[in-house]
Amino acid sequence: MAERPLTLGTAGHIDHGKTTLIKALTGRDTDRLKEEKERGISIELGYAELTLPSGRRLSVVDVPGHERFVRTMVSGATGIDLFLLVVA
Repeated sequence: MAERPLTLGTAGHIDHGKTTLIKALTGRDTDRLKEEKERGISIELGYAELTLPSGRRLSVVDVPGHERFVRTMVSGATGIDLFLLVVA
């Protein structure tokens, strides 16, 4: 039986490179909304999958870093197994 995927969440202030790091690791840009692209910030939760060399899967949650989106950030933290702190 395969291990259940772990959920990895990002943490960090706006513009510390969370979304860029996730794209580098997974190949997926988690900023999918037009407004996110235009403003250059994450507004909604973004999701990507990462398979580790061991074969274990990580479900990656990219949370907004701007203080206006703290509620969205907190909602994304529910169920997270691991956190990745990003400091620019």
